[in-house]
Amino acid sequence: MEKRSMPVCFTKEQYKMIEEFAKKSGMLNASQALEKILSK
Repeated sequence: MEKRSMPVCFTKEQYKMIEEFAKKSGMLNASQALEKILSK
């Protein structure tokens, strides 16, 4: 995993959607989901 240097900001609703995506995909947290999304 490469190290990210730029912070990413989301609204509460957006973050909730990312957390739900992570749970549905079997990931532990939103950070893992973000890495998957950013790698595409």
